[in-house]
Amino acid sequence: MSSSEEFQTIFDIAIACVQMAEQTYNVVCNNAATSSQQRTRRYIYKNCEEANQRLVQDYFAENVTYQGYYFRRRFRMLKGLFERIVEDVMRECSFFQQRYDARGTLGFTPLQKCTATLRQLAYGIPPDALDECFRMSARIARDSLHFFCKTVIQFYDPKYLRKLTRNNILQLQAHHASVHGFPGMLGSLDCLH
Repeated sequence: MSSSEEFQTIFDIAIACVQMAEQTYNVVCNNAATSSQQRTRRYIYKNCEEANQRLVQDYFAENVTYQGYYFRRRFRMLKGLFERIVEDVMRECSFFQQRYDARGTLGFTPLQKCTATLRQLAYGIPPDALDECFRMSARIARDSLHFFCKTVIQFYDPKYLRKLTRNNILQLQAHHASVHGFPGMLGSLDCLH
């Protein structure tokens, strides 16, 4: 699979997911805004620096724990492509730049936010499931997904997310039918996993 085909696959998923993410985000925000009770937040120290070190050691260090095969299997793309997407998203959206929060604690790295986002997109896991492996709250994971999808669509739309022509659709359907044996399955997200 070529790099442009991988881009197309990831961003086709992103287009569909950004709508679901926006709906979920709006529902959660509206429910929180309509709540009449005053809530206090408890702070839980999650040690996101340690989670970042573990992520870097597992996939991005010089002597990685998991080699390229595992990266491609878990992230559903080549490592170089992932790194390029992280750089582009970080450059285009300030949310992905690492900053200090209100408590003076350094926040999550762009690598952590993009990794959490791609795990949500690739495996369909809910945002709160990322707490144990990335030490990331559901809110940050949900916001990462939201901003990632918006940024990817805005940045890559002119080149990779163009509208398909009738000829493109016929070619995709013929290729999908020859490879998977399911004719007419274009656009079904259930068949991507």
